[in-house]
Amino acid sequence: MTPMTFSLQSRRWAAWSRRLLLVTAVLSSVGVAAPLHAQLAIDKLDLTLRPDGTDERSGVLSVRNEGATPTQAIIRVEDWDRAPDGNNRFYPAGTVSGSCAPSLQVFPMSLSLKPGETQRIRIDYTGPAKRASECWSLVVVETPAPRMQANGRQLVYNVRSGLKVYVAAEHLPVDGEVEGLSVARTVTSAGRQQDVAIVAFANRGARHFVTKGRVEIRREDNSLVQTLELPPMYALPGAIMHGTTVLPELPKGKYLLISIVDYGGSEIAAGMYAHEVR
Repeated sequence: MTPMTFSLQSRRWAAWSRRLLLVTAVLSSVGVAAPLHAQLAIDKLDLTLRPDGTDERSGVLSVRNEGATPTQAIIRVEDWDRAPDGNNRFYPAGTVSGSCAPSLQVFPMSLSLKPGETQRIRIDYTGPAKRASECWSLVVVETPAPRMQANGRQLVYNVRSGLKVYVAAEHLPVDGEVEGLSVARTVTSAGRQQDVAIVAFANRGARHFVTKGRVEIRREDNSLVQTLELPPMYALPGAIMHGTTVLPELPKGKYLLISIVDYGGSEIAAGMYAHEVR
């Protein structure tokens, strides 16, 4: 049998918020087509704790059985970060440099829920009251799902809902800068060439943030040709993230690309790139 890993994200509209789902599957035969259903729902995607406040060193995660049968789950702490393109990456507890895992305790560490039943998980930060930088980890609620069968093939998988936990003092510094702005020639799935602007943005501060940015295309006389929105960049402390946007087809000539990124700090970060269309 060949192990395969699936990463899924889902949203619930109603009383429950979005969930980060990690599905680990083992297939007895390649090509199984079967739906993956999460029986347990969690009420939040992230939680911020304060190390220097006695009332804010703990938080609660609510877990609800939305299925029609009783189910059990185990609770564990793991590590995560983001790749430069923004995708989540997952690791064993305590292996990421910014990990909170050694200072996090969860209780209970196992659940048994009847249909429609809800149970709360307590999350405690037990580390020092003063931290120079934010730390982060993941609280995972994992439950085995029933085996799925189709045409004699079998799929066995575990469904894991993840809560991102951040521990940060309220006034940690926020700082960031555009490390680079460049243009790369790419080929679309239809075989057409296109130019893509790539913004490399570095989190130089002590806590995570989400950016809002744009790229302005200007002529040599500084007149504006077009403004392109950048996707949000989710940057952990010390991370360098990449935001991309497709450039329009431009007439031959010289242009100046200006990236403008708001990361929530006291200043707006900017970068420039001279681009020539031949």
